[in-house]
Amino acid sequence: MKWLLFLTRSKLVRTIVFLSLPTVLLLVAFWKPDYQPPIFDAQVHYNQESWRRVSVQAVINTAHELNVPWLLVASLPNEGTWRLKESDSVHIIPMLVPYHQREDRETWFNDVSIQRYIEKEITTKPYRGIGEFHLFDGQVDTAVVRHMVKLAFKNNLILHARSDPNALRQLFSFEPHVKILWAHAGMLTPTETIDEMLTEYPRLWIEISHRGDVAPQGKLSPAWRDLILNYPNRILLGSGTYNSKYWYQFRYILNHYRQWLKQIPPEIAQKIAYRNGLELFELDPSNIAIETVVSLQEH
Repeated sequence: MKWLLFLTRSKLVRTIVFLSLPTVLLLVAFWKPDYQPPIFDAQVHYNQESWRRVSVQAVINTAHELNVPWLLVASLPNEGTWRLKESDSVHIIPMLVPYHQREDRETWFNDVSIQRYIEKEITTKPYRGIGEFHLFDGQVDTAVVRHMVKLAFKNNLILHARSDPNALRQLFSFEPHVKILWAHAGMLTPTETIDEMLTEYPRLWIEISHRGDVAPQGKLSPAWRDLILNYPNRILLGSGTYNSKYWYQFRYILNHYRQWLKQIPPEIAQKIAYRNGLELFELDPSNIAIETVVSLQEH
């Protein structure tokens, strides 16, 4: 205990501790989080469940703060998407969910009224794509789905499909030149199958929200590293905010992405983070980038 008494009574030790405090405090005061690179979030939902818990302004301000200049938004009901779009017309990229409520997932592809709904929505509002929609093997070959694919190709709309590989193959069989963004990269689909699909279908892109196998504990897995390096122009990121729980985790999700993006070459990291999204949706990054800097300074 004598050494502890010495430390507490020693003038030298107390002086060292005292002098070190300002440095620590200065480091804390002037430290700024590294919100780089900017992120194109290709999996955003502002569903009705979140409206009371997360305000529109909270979504917009947080996206600005965390340097997420582009939000690809689909919501149940679609009103949620337009609530965000009305607040920020530049950074919200609206997608049309082709049904009205969660319960419609099991029937929408056979509902003729959905066909009319899609036609009306895409002709009256500036949607950039259709989806995210749920559609699996055995549900695809219907008049409603065939017409949706035809409309998407005719109007240069991206299909954002929560599907299995067989369902994707059927969608491409209706129109080989339609562009499809594969939600969650099939969620549980093995990387070997994803590789095969990307090779077979050059107009297929994937977004990897909720894929816990990509970088467990922040370390990029070898299988996903190979996939990213082999298809650097076809992979996008997403937060997957389908309920308020994931809005509360939004900052953590983005930090996780930025952590493993540092483990690949910078030029590829930029493609995965935002350039692929801009190219897929044919967006000009120059004007948006300027506004993003201003927004971050304001918020």
